[in-house]
Amino acid sequence: MATKLVLSLFTVVVSFSCALSIASAASSDDINQWCNETPNPEPCKYFMARGSHHFAPKRKSEFKKMAMQVAMERALSAKTRHKELGSKCRTEREKSAWADCMKLYESTVFQLNQTLSRKCSDSDAQTWLSTALTNLETCRAGFVELGVSDLVWPLMSNNVSKLICNSLAIDHKNGSSHKQTYRKGFPTWVSPGDRKLLQSWTATRVNLVVAQDGSGNYRTIRAALAAAAKRRGSGRYVIHVKRGVYTENIEIGINMKNIMLVGDGLKNTIITGSRSVGGGSTTYDSATVALLTTMAPQACTNAKFRDMALQAISNRKGTT
Repeated sequence: MATKLVLSLFTVVVSFSCALSIASAASSDDINQWCNETPNPEPCKYFMARGSHHFAPKRKSEFKKMAMQVAMERALSAKTRHKELGSKCRTEREKSAWADCMKLYESTVFQLNQTLSRKCSDSDAQTWLSTALTNLETCRAGFVELGVSDLVWPLMSNNVSKLICNSLAIDHKNGSSHKQTYRKGFPTWVSPGDRKLLQSWTATRVNLVVAQDGSGNYRTIRAALAAAAKRRGSGRYVIHVKRGVYTENIEIGINMKNIMLVGDGLKNTIITGSRSVGGGSTTYDSATVALLTTMAPQACTNAKFRDMALQAISNRKGTT
């Protein structure tokens, strides 16, 4: 009797194990079929099989979500690996390129995470994915521009870019339309309230004032932005930049939502930067204004941006 019971239990265990193996094989085959429709099927198959979600997608929308989840997991891994490279940076150029990439990877992880939100539309997902892909290319380009690419090549072999490309391709196959539409001369994502603010703003709506003569809350735009980042709430926040030439390189980070800069006119409020690749900065770091922010729209009006490094090159060419 005991022998029969043992044999019966053994049969059940073997049968259950076989069923799991068959189900796993079927799941793997299904994922491979989906991956074969992407531009980069091999990385898709490899990382899908090792991702945190082990189920066969029934619909394209499920596969798309899995693809974006895997891309985010790989981006997190790449970010960790990149952070470890910091101690290996020997020169100022290597440190500069590394620091830029650290910010760009943080932004990429944030953007990929946004694509997994239930509130994220196909159009928004396309924007997030495109921006995340651009971040990785900007990171790579920074090392190349400063001649320190040997430090980053091993990092860039993590296939994050290919996985993001796959997610973008799924969107295209869905036939999603991402053409910008306009209403009364403004993109449709600009709210009626913001349209009025851009068309005709008043001093009573200003949250902070920047003035070089000390008549405002702050003397520099960077200081005002740092204060704005600490505010509570996420409503539109207006910073009035009074007339003057502000020699600053400004970065609007992912924690700065709904920031609006308002100047005193194109000829009166000028924001200028002078960093360049020749001076040891990457193209990203030399931007007069750099945006690493959320999709909550930022705005700037009545102000002029000038890149002194590019202007100097242009003037030099004009005199030869």
